[in-house]
Amino acid sequence: MKKLLPKKYSEEKILEILMKFRAPLIIALVTVMASTIGYMVISGVDLLRAFYMTVLTVTTIGYGEMWDMTNRDRVFNLFVMVIGVGAVMGYSLAVLIDLVSSGELIKILRFRKMVGDISALKGHYLIFGFNDYVTELIFELRKNGIPVVVISDDDKLEEFAEEHQIRYYLKLDPTKENSVYLANVKSAVGAIVATDNDYKNLAVTLTVKNIVNKENIYPFFILGIVKNSEFSEKLKLVGADFVETIPSIVSKRISVLAKKPPIFGEKSLLEEILFGEHVFIDIEEFMVQPNSPLVGKSLKELKLKNKFGITIIAIRKRDGRVIYTPNSDTVIEALDLLVVVAPAERIKRVIKVLSKGGVTSRSSILRKKLKERLEG
Repeated sequence: MKKLLPKKYSEEKILEILMKFRAPLIIALVTVMASTIGYMVISGVDLLRAFYMTVLTVTTIGYGEMWDMTNRDRVFNLFVMVIGVGAVMGYSLAVLIDLVSSGELIKILRFRKMVGDISALKGHYLIFGFNDYVTELIFELRKNGIPVVVISDDDKLEEFAEEHQIRYYLKLDPTKENSVYLANVKSAVGAIVATDNDYKNLAVTLTVKNIVNKENIYPFFILGIVKNSEFSEKLKLVGADFVETIPSIVSKRISVLAKKPPIFGEKSLLEEILFGEHVFIDIEEFMVQPNSPLVGKSLKELKLKNKFGITIIAIRKRDGRVIYTPNSDTVIEALDLLVVVAPAERIKRVIKVLSKGGVTSRSSILRKKLKERLEG
């Protein structure tokens, strides 16, 4: 589907606004022609001098008389002054002031520039709706260098975007397919559906999923945040990959604090790691491919901790079994999923090294698939 600018932002609308200058322009042209001819006939001057005098008079520049005028010439000149200042300059200025004060043309040009900027984005998230928790979400995404495009039909969107320094936003109906296309869905990583109305969340999710299927956009992740838990399954049924409720998100975080109170400080280190707030520590998942030299070897033989300074905290086997805090005798098998914790910078190095040995990380697979889609 070809994305189309809404009618109120279209070229036709710009032309309609500019057409307001048609009447004063016609009056100006008629005045200039009539005045020039009048000077030539009444004063007997040549075309250039007559035209020059007309421009000086109509524009109120007024360098003085260009030739020795008779009383008849001056009467005609007064007539040109009145028409020039009143009908031409006054009318044109009034139209211009009305155009500027309404801000209509500026809004159109700003929207068209916004759409152009968004079309150049890659690897962003579409966020539908805005509220307090969306504000926090945008802050966290920005902290991780992930651009966002906020789509909402709320009249306060522009004020919200300015207050929270949101660069990309579209004041459009989020349930319309064209709105999703204008947000550059084909180059996005996913969508976060989080309006204040759960019925609208349902409609938005269905719209986005329909486009994703129709355009074969993969991988693409649809994440939902709803107020009422009864909508969680409904959003999943229409295409959401993951859905959380506001009470659930808050209660899970508080429960972590309740089980492990931060007696050594405002927050526990465990909580910071679990919620990704500790930027030094990171958690990554690695999939062991069948052709990897790691297959058939024990953790003791591999010495991953000694070589890379990483700790395997869990291994999920192909049959779904999970081995927590595996010991040194645990043997690596094909398609094992290794959950590793280590300093963030060290994990980046491990990803590069292990990828050469038939072990792929979750983040590298995601980056590869997104790169194939965005550059394909």
